Amino acid sequence: MNYQTLFLALIIGGFFSFTSCSKCHECKAPIEVRTPDTTYTEYQSQELCTADNKELEAKEAEGYICN
Repeated sequence: MNYQTLFLALIIGGFFSFTSCSKCHECKAPIEVRTPDTTYTEYQSQELCTADNKELEAKEAEGYICN
């Protein structure tokens, strides 16, 4: 393998590795907590790292608020 072929392979490989970068989102879901004296809301937090927007949309459909 010559240097030109190796260089071209590295350029192409680098391009494809950056096209599917994932982003991390902090997602929180409100959870209602009931005690004998009071009712209050807590938030369950979860980090979601994905390159697929459908995964983020599915998490928001479950009630999570992602940013």
